[in-house]
Amino acid sequence: MRLQKYSLKIKQYPKASVEGIFRRLKNKIDTNNFILSKPKSQETSRKKHIHSKLRVIKPLPVPKKIHTFDNFKSISYRYLWISTAIFSGAFWLQQVVIGWLAYEVTKSASITTFIMGLDALPILLGGPLGGAISDKFDKRHLLTFIYSYQAILMIIFSIIIITGQNNTWTIMGFVLSMGLAWTIHDPARMSLISSIVPKENLINAFALNSMAFSLMRLIIPALGGIMIATIGIWPILIIEASLMILAGIVVQLIAISDSDDKGISRQNTSLANIFPEMRSGIHFVITHPTVIGFMFMTFLMVLLVVPFFSALIPVYSATIYNVGAKGLGLLLSAAGLGSLLGTMILASCGHLKRPGIISFNVLVIIAILMIAISLNKHYGFALLLTMLISGAMMTFFSVVGATVQSILPEHMRGKVTGIYMMCWGLIPFGAMTSGFIANGIGADLATRIGALLLTVGITISFFIFRNVWNFRMTSSDESIEKNRDTSPNIPDLLEEPSTS
Repeated sequence: MRLQKYSLKIKQYPKASVEGIFRRLKNKIDTNNFILSKPKSQETSRKKHIHSKLRVIKPLPVPKKIHTFDNFKSISYRYLWISTAIFSGAFWLQQVVIGWLAYEVTKSASITTFIMGLDALPILLGGPLGGAISDKFDKRHLLTFIYSYQAILMIIFSIIIITGQNNTWTIMGFVLSMGLAWTIHDPARMSLISSIVPKENLINAFALNSMAFSLMRLIIPALGGIMIATIGIWPILIIEASLMILAGIVVQLIAISDSDDKGISRQNTSLANIFPEMRSGIHFVITHPTVIGFMFMTFLMVLLVVPFFSALIPVYSATIYNVGAKGLGLLLSAAGLGSLLGTMILASCGHLKRPGIISFNVLVIIAILMIAISLNKHYGFALLLTMLISGAMMTFFSVVGATVQSILPEHMRGKVTGIYMMCWGLIPFGAMTSGFIANGIGADLATRIGALLLTVGITISFFIFRNVWNFRMTSSDESIEKNRDTSPNIPDLLEEPSTS
């Protein structure tokens, strides 16, 4: 009876009224649910607020892979690295022998310094010619020929020493003859690295190559001094000649790609058109401001850092720190250790996309460190500063050398590298200038002047060569893709130009 009573009452309401009642009930339920859930949302927001205040310090990201020895996966690069280490050992033995022999014969520090830098003079005059020659022949055969040529010179000079005919002129002639080979050797070796290593791995390759040079610089000078005292000069020259021949044999084990091999076989080995090819290399440099910018920065390093710091290390040890020959040896060892550590750190960095920014920053750091060592009077701190400056110098040369090679096309690498290496021919002039200033006002003030001039040069470079700062190094795949994107379509070339 009660259900019938309620059903009669519902039937009495119109349909619209019933729908309105249900709609109001539904809205009321939703409102109640909102009110009930409001404290929960407030609690959630409160927890988020607390977590935002209590920020947890995240650990630094650790690279999954260290890139230090990436290029050692290539057997050709391993052979090139081994040959570089062998020839570097012979080079540093020669530096020790010639330095000791020149001073023993001349008894003059200035003449000894001049003789030590004389082998760089042919690079200043013959760098473009040597670069053009290296582009016309197989670079492996060129390197083997150069190492054999230098081995013959060492054997001849050892005979001169055995017969007692050595004097200032024979020493100068030997050093100058050895320097003639560097005009071809340096462009050929740097171009060969670019031929067997992908563009994205060039900085790692140049850093490892410099590491071989720095490793020999750390070990050989001390060993050479012991050898001079025990076995004499001419046996060391025979050992140097053997090392050069061994380096030439190892170079022949390097394999290059089929495309490069075919390109070598198609090359015209005639030297009749060598001067037009030299002009083409000069024209390439002139039309590429980025290459000019990197060359100018290298010019600053060679003229203002190497002579005003590296060449004055013996003067610092004798006149400022008063540590004698033993202290000089430790300073030179610190320089070698810094170069080795700098190249290892650079090799571990992997692919660097902004080498221009890195080069500028390294130059600024070197200028600051040069001012610091010119003001420093403590020998222990000088060891640290020497290590840091040498590491920064080797980092700069590796980054710039690899970047310039990444810009060059295959047929231009030797020619442009020869022009780039002309900067190194300025070392004797920079050494004489720094020595003259150091004799007049002291080594510390000379280094400070070099640092101030370097700062001026960095400022000029920053405003004139902005393209160096903005330069981005692309990988090989990105370069291929870019060339595809920018290559013109054949239908576009066939269309007639519109006339307006």
